[in-house]
Amino acid sequence: MKLTKTKRDVLRRKFGGCCAYCGNELPARGWHAERCEADFALLPGECRGLMPVCTECRTSKGNASAEAFRVLLSQQVYRAQRHSVNFRTAMRFGLVRETAAPVEFWFEKYAAVTASAQRISTESSQYQDSAA
Repeated sequence: MKLTKTKRDVLRRKFGGCCAYCGNELPARGWHAERCEADFALLPGECRGLMPVCTECRTSKGNASAEAFRVLLSQQVYRAQRHSVNFRTAMRFGLVRETAAPVEFWFEKYAAVTASAQRISTESSQYQDSAA
């Protein structure tokens, strides 16, 4: 998919300049514009239907849906324990810990934080208007 420089820059800043999945900061070059599924098509921003994704997440995700990618990520600790002596050693020495935390993508967190900030801003301006 071909995007103009302007649209690519707008898309890159869609989630605060971060990858839609992991939340790591995107470089100026070397990231992907990915079509998002219908469930996520109503995400904020000018470039609806597109998400900025880092190379690492794009490679790991492949052609999987966002939900299939979530399941894949949730299985990573189990796979590492099963296949990596280095990971098992790190666990034994307390360097890493297994958690049952659900996989939450950056675009989900970003939407919640943005909505909360907008609500606080609105309440603050209403308070200032009533105080004046």
